[in-house]
This record gives sequence, structure tokens and C-alpha cells, in this order.
Amino acid sequence: MAKTRAGVQDSAYRRLYEAGVEKVRKGEFQAALADFQAALDTARATGRTRLQHEAQANLAMVYIQLGQDKKAEVGLREILLKSRDPLSRFGAAYNLAVSQRKQGRYVRAHFYARAAMESAKRMRDASHRAGCHNLLGNIQMNQLHLDEALSEYRKALKIRRRQSEDVRFSIAILLENIGYTYLLKKQYARGAALIHRALAVAAEVDAKRCLAEGHQDLCYAMMQLRRYAEATGYGERALEIAREHGYADIEKNCYYLLGETAHLDGRTEERDRQFGRLQALHPELPFLRDFLCAFDLTDIITLRQ
Repeated sequence: MAKTRAGVQDSAYRRLYEAGVEKVRKGEFQAALADFQAALDTARATGRTRLQHEAQANLAMVYIQLGQDKKAEVGLREILLKSRDPLSRFGAAYNLAVSQRKQGRYVRAHFYARAAMESAKRMRDASHRAGCHNLLGNIQMNQLHLDEALSEYRKALKIRRRQSEDVRFSIAILLENIGYTYLLKKQYARGAALIHRALAVAAEVDAKRCLAEGHQDLCYAMMQLRRYAEATGYGERALEIAREHGYADIEKNCYYLLGETAHLDGRTEERDRQFGRLQALHPELPFLRDFLCAFDLTDIITLRQ
């Protein structure tokens, strides 16, 4: 009877885990949060520490996507201190690295990313190694070490292309990251071409967050190329996806990009409307709209945390 009950609990946990993962890939983070919380409750009922650590890492991943970095970090350092299991350590270190990167703490982020890579190598797990290379690329990109970032992304892409399983979700993210890095290098046409490839793959797997980011980045690229009508179209599509699925960071970026595009195109009424929307999200900055109308931030703005 005990074994049967344990088997039922394990099966329930795995169903919740797989449902959560699928929702994360589709960018449905609030729905994924419910699945992973239920998975953690089920893992606790089994008494199996490794399952609990896995579930906690998945919860952390979703909290990070929802912008709740501090909440995501709860318990992860304790796992690193107490566990010798490489999978548990990987999940804790990886999510701590992502959280620290989003908070701009790049030295700490790099430390935890390296710790995650050590665990991935111990497990001889290609997917985890590719994920770490992508994460290291993100950290380098945020610090504007662009060639180093591209090197890490290409290492990840090489690993992914050798895998036999369906890795289109990961391929889309990597192509998007590489394309955006080329935008930062001011190679707008090359970056845009890669982002178009990323969008094609993302559409195949319904990766909504990647679709939103890709359209946002194409808006930026077209704006820099002075193709303002195209920029507006991409920006409006990105904004539509972001508002539908609660991607607050992309929504804010789109208000700025659409406003700046309108400004450059001489559409002052549209500029004021978009900058006004951004102003409404920042009541603590009462002169934000006037500031954006007066100063061009396109060379210093970052679209990625």
C-alpha cells in the first residue's frame, strides 16, 4: 500500500511538473505558478528531498519571470549549503544567478552561474550545460561584453543543435539573444535577420514571451534603420502580446519605443500619447514624459534586464 501511495504521489508530481514546464514555454507564467506550487506541495507529501528541491527551483524560475526576484531566492542558498546532489545544486545556483543578473549584481550572478555549470558538468547533462552558456551570455550581454556574450550563445547553440530531442524553444531563445546582441553592436540588419529566424521558430512552439521580445527588438531595429512604419507595426504587435500576457517590462519598453519612433517620424501627437502611457506607470517621475520628449535615449536604453 505504501509503495502504491508513493507511486501515485510521484505520478501526480510529474504531471504537475510537466504541465508547469509546458506553460512556461508558452509564456503563461501565472498559470505555471499554480502548477509548480501544487508540485511543491505534492513533493513535500512524498518526503523526497530531491523532488522538493526541484519543485522549489521551478517556483523560483516563475517568480523571476514575474519580477519577484526576492521571493524567488527564498530557500535557494540553503539548498546550496546543505545539498550535495548535483541536480538540486544546479537548480538553486542557476536561479540565483538569473535573479542576481536581473538585479544588476553581475559579479554574484557570474559566481552562481559558474556553480551551476559545475553541477551541469558533474551530471554530464547537455541541456543544463547549454542553459548555463546561455545564462553566461546574458550576463556578459548586460555588461556590454558583446563578443564574449556571442561566444557563450554560440556554444549553447552548438550543443542544442546536437541534441536529438525537440529543442526548438531553446533554439528560438538563443537566436533571439544572438540577434539582440548584434543590435547592440549596431549591426541592425544582421541582428534583425536572426530575430526573424527566432520568431519563426518561436511561432512553431507558441513561445509567447519570445514572440513578444522578438517583435519588441525588431521595433528597435527598424527604428534605428529609420523604417518607422515597420517599427511601429512591430512595436504594436509586441505591445499587444505583452499586455495580453502580463509582460510588464516589455509593455514599458514598447511605450518608449513607439513614442520615440513617433517622435523621429514627426508624429508628435502619437509621441505624447505613448510617452504619456509610460508616464502613467511611473507616477514617482512626474517629468518623465517631458524628459523623453527632450532627450534621445535610444543609444543607452537596454531592452533586457
